[in-house]
Amino acid sequence: MAERLAPEVRRLRILETAMDYIAEEGYRGLTLRGLARRCGMSAPGLMHYFADMPTLLMAVLDHRDAKDQAAVAEQVEADRPTLASMREVADRIVDRMASNPQGARLFAMVQAESLDPKHPAHHYFLERGHRAASEFAARMGPDVPDAKARALRFMAILDGLQLSWLRDPDGFDIRAHWAAIAPGLFADA
Repeated sequence: MAERLAPEVRRLRILETAMDYIAEEGYRGLTLRGLARRCGMSAPGLMHYFADMPTLLMAVLDHRDAKDQAAVAEQVEADRPTLASMREVADRIVDRMASNPQGARLFAMVQAESLDPKHPAHHYFLERGHRAASEFAARMGPDVPDAKARALRFMAILDGLQLSWLRDPDGFDIRAHWAAIAPGLFADA
């Protein structure tokens, strides 16, 4: 029998367990029955919280994004949009990624799987990319030329660095490569 937990605690535990599961097996390897077993509950009990796999996946992605945003926001002043403050945010994102390889792996695996337009997270990642680029551009401030283009380059570079690092975590120093690339990306125009 499942341990008695408050609904919000149970939901959080399910999300955290699902993140681990997806990081190990990928989204396509995730099953409600397998997740329920890992959570010490029945599949119908789990479905009380998440009716189906797409609902669960969207909740996992939202949860992961919220955790990362909170971790980055704690360290960066949010009320001063400048190119320098965007560099601070970018540095914190790289630090967060490097200190959380399991979360980075989860994100990269699901993002790669979602290239298929039929994948339940396809639109999530498409919209997330547009939203993130707009937020980064706004963060750079109104006087930065081509802020949106810079934001898109930042995101593309970060994706490439992340994949190289995940492929070879011991041989690819993501922080060092980021430190070499960042000055040119965030130099004043």
